[in-house]
Amino acid sequence: MSYSLSKIRWRRVLGAAFAVIALSFLIPIVIITVYAFVLAFQARGAPDQTAINHFAASVSPKLMPWLEMVLTLLLAFRVARRTEGASIISGLIVGILAGLLSLAVTLAFGGRLGLHNSLFLPIIVALGWLGGFIGQKTVTFARRKDPRG
Repeated sequence: MSYSLSKIRWRRVLGAAFAVIALSFLIPIVIITVYAFVLAFQARGAPDQTAINHFAASVSPKLMPWLEMVLTLLLAFRVARRTEGASIISGLIVGILAGLLSLAVTLAFGGRLGLHNSLFLPIIVALGWLGGFIGQKTVTFARRKDPRG
């Protein structure tokens, strides 16, 4: 099976990679905001800022890597389903770009390049490839099953 880079939908691939990073930031923000509203309603006034900060500091670092992994898999799958000829390679590139963007964001916010980040990058790349692989298989299965196909 030969892959052509000309068949890759670069806007979709880049959009998916940036969406992984953006959504991995936005989803925890929404969760923390909902928590702040719940505290405000319980207190019938201004919520406890210390409790919100503690919740954000404990939830966000644990949730963001998992969100990046799940979102990479889902968005690579979505890009692969919509790509005609190069769906696996599109998913792989989504994984590579999402992993590199994640690493860049980590380093930009004062993180260090350690064992965790070194292992996280290949996991994200592998999940991008897996999303592309599953996306291609579902498209192939749907075409085989379709009698018009």
